Amino acid sequence: MKNNLDLKLYLVANRGKRSDETFLNILEDAVKGGVDIIQLREKELNSREFYELGKKVQKLCRIYKIPFLINDRIDIALALNADGVHLGQEDLDIKIARDLLGEEKIIGLSLKTLKQLDFIKSADYLGCGAIKATPTKESSLISLEILKQICKKSSIPVVAIGGIDQEMISELKGIDLAGIAVVRAIMDANDPYLSAKKLKEAFCANLSFK
Repeated sequence: MKNNLDLKLYLVANRGKRSDETFLNILEDAVKGGVDIIQLREKELNSREFYELGKKVQKLCRIYKIPFLINDRIDIALALNADGVHLGQEDLDIKIARDLLGEEKIIGLSLKTLKQLDFIKSADYLGCGAIKATPTKESSLISLEILKQICKKSSIPVVAIGGIDQEMISELKGIDLAGIAVVRAIMDANDPYLSAKKLKEAFCANLSFK
């Protein structure tokens, strides 16, 4: 799975105030619509709640044979034997994460400056953003020009994140991205299946994207 990592449509999922059933239905519709990978990002749940919800999302991902990642929490990823983790710049050092998780697990790393490219060893992909301000991405924005330079100089795949919707995709034309990561464009959509389908089609239609 790691060697054939498909990042075209990357869903960062958060349950929020939804019931587990509603949440899982959204995820399943999104996967049917074209989502290639799911990261579970839960900042408000305690460890036990995170683990129990993770088991349910992991089961769904295994049914559809797509990677299941945990945001930040290496302990939860280990407990679940998840496919990997996504780490921020202030999380546990990526070299330590690799030692803990092993070579077969997927490790993604958030990045927003060219200088940070010097410290991406052991990562399998980069998540760059925020491209636009969003409620779920409190961090500072990066310009499209910086994103383009990061993609050009990075030795590993780059995924853009932060405020990306179908309209925004056209602004990313010519940038050598491996994929787009979305939150609200799918999680808050009236029809998660259709939203995922249109996002995937829009991304794949741009021949500049690889």
